[in-house]
Amino acid sequence: MYEKAEVSLDAVNVSRDAFTSVNDIVETVRNWGIIVFPEFIAGDHLKRLNDEFDRFIAQRRALGFAVDEYENIANIRLLRDKLDARAFPETAQFFSDQLMSDVADAYYGPGNYRLNGEIFVSELTETREQENKPPFALHFDKRNVLKFFVYLSDTDERNGAMRALPGSNIRNRAVREAAMDGTAINEIVNVFPEPDVPSMPICGPAGTMFIFDTDVCHGASTVQPGFTRRTMRGHTHSYDMLRAMGVMN
Repeated sequence: MYEKAEVSLDAVNVSRDAFTSVNDIVETVRNWGIIVFPEFIAGDHLKRLNDEFDRFIAQRRALGFAVDEYENIANIRLLRDKLDARAFPETAQFFSDQLMSDVADAYYGPGNYRLNGEIFVSELTETREQENKPPFALHFDKRNVLKFFVYLSDTDERNGAMRALPGSNIRNRAVREAAMDGTAINEIVNVFPEPDVPSMPICGPAGTMFIFDTDVCHGASTVQPGFTRRTMRGHTHSYDMLRAMGVMN
């Protein structure tokens, strides 16, 4: 049962100075939609992830995975089960981490999910025009996902820090589930007018990881001239959602 949480822009509700526990992660994400761990990855581990990120971006057209590429966005949609763990061991190991499995177990129920089935490797450069659609517009996902999201460089509002409205997941979940009972997926209204709906930036140094349920209002900040956003994120779906998406029986 999800408890009722009021929306709040107070970072103390969702930020942790150090790793706490799986129970704290799950209850915080259930109640507020997101939890943030600054500098979760550091040292050589962070350097190796950055090195692999550079190779992903440089080799993106030869990797055999789908690539979304626009004027200022390069996004590679890795499939974890098909990722060459010998060529990219740090990425493969990180998104297969036991902690993530433990969190998903507690969140969705043991074995009732596909852990990080997709891994998005994304580079954003200068935003040259006003963006009013996802991923920049404040929105919730029409298909629910639990995301493990990592900043590979220092990130704030100048270079595309994600914004969120903690607590909005309670309302949005009810809206999404009610709509899915009888509404075509493309008819769900999931984008919010700004600045009417507030949000707070999720800023942090390189290595910051946050875990969030995509029922929470979220969206990227625009990227200012001379800045770049470097991120990786794993997408974990419940089997119920995968069945609703028609990708498994």
